[in-house]
Amino acid sequence: MLRMTRAELHTLVWSMPMTGVAKRFGVRDQHVARACDAHGIARPRAGHWQKVEHGKAMEIAALDNTNFSPEAIIIIGPAVGRPGRFHRDDDDDAAGRRAA
Repeated sequence: MLRMTRAELHTLVWSMPMTGVAKRFGVRDQHVARACDAHGIARPRAGHWQKVEHGKAMEIAALDNTNFSPEAIIIIGPAVGRPGRFHRDDDDDAAGRRAA
């Protein structure tokens, strides 16, 4: 589970790729991205980390505190199951009944 202030999350998402943040805290990267969007935290654009990896100096967006306090707490729950996998529970039973 990820629990931190807006300012801490801003610093974190600008210090490593979103997938690294997600792996470190056991959450999904999409959930981190959604939390950033919902709380007005700018995220690095596509290609940012590749440019950094190749030595290009990149500008870090400032935290906009117009609508939210930097001390506001953000909580993101743990990832459940395997991301991107379809879980067949009730659908398997229904398909089995139709095939019989």
